[in-house]
Formats: sequence, C-alpha cells, structure tokens
Amino acid sequence: MSLGLAVLGSAAACGPAKPAASPSHEGEPPTSEASGAASSSPVATETPPPAPPPPPPSGGVPYDKDAVEIGLKRAARQVKGNCGAATDEEGKASGPWGKTTVTVKLGHNGHSQGATIPAPYDGKPVGNCATRAFAILTFPPFAGGDTTVDWPVEIDAPAGAH
Repeated sequence: MSLGLAVLGSAAACGPAKPAASPSHEGEPPTSEASGAASSSPVATETPPPAPPPPPPSGGVPYDKDAVEIGLKRAARQVKGNCGAATDEEGKASGPWGKTTVTVKLGHNGHSQGATIPAPYDGKPVGNCATRAFAILTFPPFAGGDTTVDWPVEIDAPAGAH
C-alpha cells in the first residue's frame, strides 16, 4: 500500500504531463509559446517528402546481377553442349549453328518469363532448345517491374553434322 502511495506522490510531484489549456482559448488552434507570439492562423506542419527508393544493387540493374548471371551462364553452357544436336521431324540435326544472342525476360517474381532468339535460329529445333534452356531460369525476386537481358550463346554443330 505504501508503494502505491509513493508512486502517486511522485507523479504528483512531477506536475501535469501537458499544460492545461486556458479557458479563453477553447476551440482555437494551439499557439507557439516558444516564440512568445500567438498566431490566429493554424500552424502549418510540413510532412517531409517520402524517401526515394534505394538505388538498385549491382550498378544500376534492379536484380541481383551475380545470381542472375550464374543462371544465365549455366543456361548458355547447356545450349552450347546440347542444342546443336537438336533434331527436326526427320531426326536430323540440321542447325543452324553459330553464335547469337538470346533475349531473356526476367520476371520480378524470380522466374524467367520466357526467351526469344533471332532468325535464322527462331523456330528451328536448335533455337527452340536454346529458348527452353533460358525459359526455366530461377533467381532471387527483385523489386520493380520485369526486365529483359540479352545474353550471348554459341550453338555448336554435333560431330559429323556438316
């Protein structure tokens, strides 16, 4: 019981938490007492503008460049080692072979949204193989919208195919 009274007594000794409003100013906006001048207009409070979003990591790209490059390099190795032997309806590896670029759409959700390859590879078994290799990529999700990346690939002819 004495502890409760001690707490009440110390709270009373500190005084009220907020100054009481004077009865003559009821309904009026608060005034600035620090400057000593009363103002009849409301005090405008400025809210600071929202902080700009953090800059994208890895030199301006919105995604984890290192993690995405690991997946892209892996897919390019798959293309080089396997897609040159892709066969047509007759079971022949007919190419074309060589160096080209695959355009990969990186989804911000961490999954590839597909890939394209230019002519003369587009629509051919080797080109379909290459785009499938890049269409199954996964990587860490990132903020912002989807983005595209061009990635060089080499499609090697299988032994004895020329």
